[in-house]
Amino acid sequence: MRSYGGANPSGKDDLFTVSEAIRMFAEGVGLAYTTVRSYRWVSSRWPKERRRADVSHTIHKVLASIPDEQERFEAVNNPPSNARGGPARWTHDSAKRVVGWKVDSSESVQEKVEAIHDLAADDAVAAVVTTDFLRRPAVASKAMADDYPDHGLVA
Repeated sequence: MRSYGGANPSGKDDLFTVSEAIRMFAEGVGLAYTTVRSYRWVSSRWPKERRRADVSHTIHKVLASIPDEQERFEAVNNPPSNARGGPARWTHDSAKRVVGWKVDSSESVQEKVEAIHDLAADDAVAAVVTTDFLRRPAVASKAMADDYPDHGLVA
């Protein structure tokens, strides 16, 4: 690594860029360059004294995308309540919800609607699914009544 003092304090031409150093390190330890670069970015977002030993690297990685530093540090210290009871704790999905990412396991109506829209993005799939849904009498009745024009869900 470079000595302190600027781009080329020693006057030598054999210095590496950060990307080159990461690439060499990744090769040396047998990891993908993108993995080491990701580890470096997450670490840069979490000074050692702000990291939580009881929170996984993956949770730190998701929460690292919170732009405001103070908000990020407060978030990691305030895990959401555990839906099954017990102490509050972070899960991958709860961290993703905090930053507005798509979750792996939908819970709310909005998340389920978004998941269905993602799965039925292809018109052929949407047509088959819609036909199947409309064969359910209760669904067809509600759809025909259209009682939900202001449901607030993203279409």
